[in-house]
Amino acid sequence: MIRQTLAAAVPVLLSVVLLSCGGSGSPQGAALIPNIAGAWEFQAASNGNTTSFTGVEVALKEGQTLINGVQQPNGQISAAGASQISVVSVDLANATVVFGGNCPVTGSGGNSLSGSLQSLGGPITFTYSENGNTFDVTASLSGDGKSITGTYTSSGACSDSGTITGTALPKLTGTYVGQFTLPDGASDSVTVTLSENSSSVLTANLLGSTSNFTLSGPVTGNAFSAQGTFQGQQVTYEGYFGVQVIDPVSQLPVTGIYFVNATNSAQPAYAGTLIPPST
Repeated sequence: MIRQTLAAAVPVLLSVVLLSCGGSGSPQGAALIPNIAGAWEFQAASNGNTTSFTGVEVALKEGQTLINGVQQPNGQISAAGASQISVVSVDLANATVVFGGNCPVTGSGGNSLSGSLQSLGGPITFTYSENGNTFDVTASLSGDGKSITGTYTSSGACSDSGTITGTALPKLTGTYVGQFTLPDGASDSVTVTLSENSSSVLTANLLGSTSNFTLSGPVTGNAFSAQGTFQGQQVTYEGYFGVQVIDPVSQLPVTGIYFVNATNSAQPAYAGTLIPPST
């Protein structure tokens, strides 16, 4: 009887020991801080303006800490430089986009983001700058780590306050069609095929009745800046995925890609809004 009692107790004791050690091969607390690095768009909607929003387009980075020999996310998020953060202003009423945002250049200018988070479903705070203007964000991270909701405030030359929502984004892919103004000024009906690689570099193949060229460049969130060669000349286009327009065939709202010819940065020219093919 005593032997049977001791034998039954052994598995229980082993379970207690394993639990007190935090299991095998998994550092205690490692899952408390999520890794949210990747492509994000933060839409800042002003309390005083309901017809537009500012899109903060980010290739978000998160720091790492060595815990028990394993690199784990430490909750310190950041983005800096043109390859990691860009800003657009989207006019909802007219389906137009201003690349670079509407805030005037302050100080040294530039865009950046830095902040911290604690856990899934927990608080997240960060500060971002638009052309040198600082915006402070207080928000919460969803339980799945894919969305952020909160408020922002700013002062100075771009004083404002409002709500902000962040969304983790998939890679830009797919086929889009429509009228497109070519670098030489001619208009052509084109099909654009997008693909984004693991390094967040976008390739856009444009095929029209009189044109065929390729653009390639870095993606930040839903925005990109891509370069290519047209008739022997280097060209630059800026693009933004997220403009809502009406499909002329189905008469239903669809999400399009807004293109601007930015070869002459002092005089960017609207090139077209392309939409998914009608089915």
